Amino acid sequence: MIDDGTTMNEKILNPKVALKLLSDMDNDIKIAIENWGYPPDRSRPADFGTLAHIIVGQQISTSAATSIWKRLVDIDIKDSKVISELEPEDMMIAGLSRRKAEYIIGIANEIVSGNLDLKSLNNLHGEEVKERLISIRGVGAWTADNYRLFALGDMDAWPANDVALQGGMKIIKSLGDRPNREEMESLGENWRPYRGAGALLLWHVYGVMVKKVDVSNV
Repeated sequence: MIDDGTTMNEKILNPKVALKLLSDMDNDIKIAIENWGYPPDRSRPADFGTLAHIIVGQQISTSAATSIWKRLVDIDIKDSKVISELEPEDMMIAGLSRRKAEYIIGIANEIVSGNLDLKSLNNLHGEEVKERLISIRGVGAWTADNYRLFALGDMDAWPANDVALQGGMKIIKSLGDRPNREEMESLGENWRPYRGAGALLLWHVYGVMVKKVDVSNV
């Protein structure tokens, strides 16, 4: 995979700046911003809680993930030390699957043992961050790319397999069908090194046009 060679600390962290630069590269981005405005701030802390939150949201609806997460907050889901001492059954009562519970507990153990230092990820290149995260059981490319984008502010992270992202691309590019992962990878090539900023805009467009999200107060 191609990487621009910069560490997370060296990348552009302001999505609006990145989108302005991307709009100079792709007129469809410029038109999308004119039609739907800039996306809201979706940044999250670069910590265990954010990584756990992303895993909870894997392959389930946003409403279901939100409901489960609210119940998990009662057992200190954001505290890796607390979670490392739990059994999967302790988390399953909140509606989490056994497998996801095992994944999150495993990540907590990695952090508590010192094998995973989330703060050190800022010193790595984008693809190095992804490779480090997906080496952990339960963390796939989608999870790693979302963490890179929302927690580390990596404006080139590109979770190409995300259905909403694909739906947004279909809208702004006026495509006949929703592009698959391979097609998204190809379309995203022209957006480097601002694919992550493009992803934020695609999610925003999809939310407004398909999910009918009210962004009037954003």
